[in-house]
Amino acid sequence: MASTKIPLTLLDPDGGWVNAPVHVSELDGLPVLLHFWTMDCEDCAKQFEAVNQWVVDYGPKGLKVIGVDVTHNETELRDTNKVEGFAREHGLRYPIAMDDGSMAKAYGVDKHPAFLLFGTDGRLKNRIGGKDAVRRMRALLKDLPGQEPPALHGEVSREQEDQVAASNP
Repeated sequence: MASTKIPLTLLDPDGGWVNAPVHVSELDGLPVLLHFWTMDCEDCAKQFEAVNQWVVDYGPKGLKVIGVDVTHNETELRDTNKVEGFAREHGLRYPIAMDDGSMAKAYGVDKHPAFLLFGTDGRLKNRIGGKDAVRRMRALLKDLPGQEPPALHGEVSREQEDQVAASNP
């Protein structure tokens, strides 16, 4: 896994957020889950309910969830009203970054939906993408003890991730 810090500086600070802006300083010492999705992705829309529930369940324990709407269309990227309406329609209760594709590219996100899980040190610990991404991420988050998911204490190998997913259908 990459050991780079969360690249929120890649986002446009002037209007690049829906719901509430997030500043990198607010994330210091917190585990962070980035949820990459697009408005035209049916599998992404099916995951919003679960992600909203994670905000409720794990937010008080320190997990910061941030949505990343990946658009490849300059008109849509600058249409904050469209993304705000989409967020309202789907009941999204967490901050949403409007990405022009550079943030997704920086992390090699090439399928949607995708989750990137960062530890309290700000370093990438796990990357999960595709249709079953929610199920696999749920397996990592469900046993959250105290302050953060167990996977956030160190690097997680692909083999460990697959073992967790297989034991939690």
